[in-house]
Amino acid sequence: MADKHSKPSDGTFFRTMGVFFVAIMPFIALPFLIISEFLELPGRKPLYLRFPEPNSVLSRYAPNNLPSCAKIGYSRHVMSAVKEMRISLDQFDEWIAAYPESAIKHLRYMPEPMQRDAANIALFIRKSNGKIDKKTAWREAAALVHYSAKYGVPSALTTAVAQAESTFNPNAVSSKGASGVMQVMWGIHNGLLRSNGIQPSPGNNPLADPERSIAAGCLLLSRYIRAYGSVQKAIDRYYGGTSTAYHRKINVNIAKLMIHQSKLFD
Repeated sequence: MADKHSKPSDGTFFRTMGVFFVAIMPFIALPFLIISEFLELPGRKPLYLRFPEPNSVLSRYAPNNLPSCAKIGYSRHVMSAVKEMRISLDQFDEWIAAYPESAIKHLRYMPEPMQRDAANIALFIRKSNGKIDKKTAWREAAALVHYSAKYGVPSALTTAVAQAESTFNPNAVSSKGASGVMQVMWGIHNGLLRSNGIQPSPGNNPLADPERSIAAGCLLLSRYIRAYGSVQKAIDRYYGGTSTAYHRKINVNIAKLMIHQSKLFD
């Protein structure tokens, strides 16, 4: 019988290390690599400054601006997500008919990377909160990608904020008056929101419509980032104070979203 304190053979050691680096290390390193994109390190342009200016991405998939050779239709990522959710593309048409201004109508005109993000976010929303129905998940996902592009904010950041604020629940209302998916204070920001075409819903939740709430949240994040020149400070302003726990939650949510995407499509 071998001594239990004896050293393992070199072969066993290298096999163990091989399993560690192949099977385990990516799940340790990937979140840190993703989170580092949102940290402002000396000598590197932060992610939000490398992101396209507001509307520049939007114009690329506006139907009237598309070149004749442009691909119009749903990407393999959307088709895969539709199949996984056990729905049909006909339901997209039904939802657009019910909500004519829904960002879903833009989906088939979006470049493939944006369609991939929308598909990933739709599945991620359902995974994060099983109470969100399929229609609302797609409305929120399309809106997060569309309005993030419109206002020049990374959709990974806006999705992480939506998850942190409400777990994507459009009916969420806080005791302080924040409402909707993005938990925006309508009483404070209604002037800015109205001037940008975001109108209130009736009742005690003025941002109960998930796409209006997402448009509002993306707009505010964009304004804060440009006002403060820092994602961290913008998140503090959005939260209403400095909170290490809130920053950590946002970073963890971004990492979860990216890992979810890597498992689905990469």
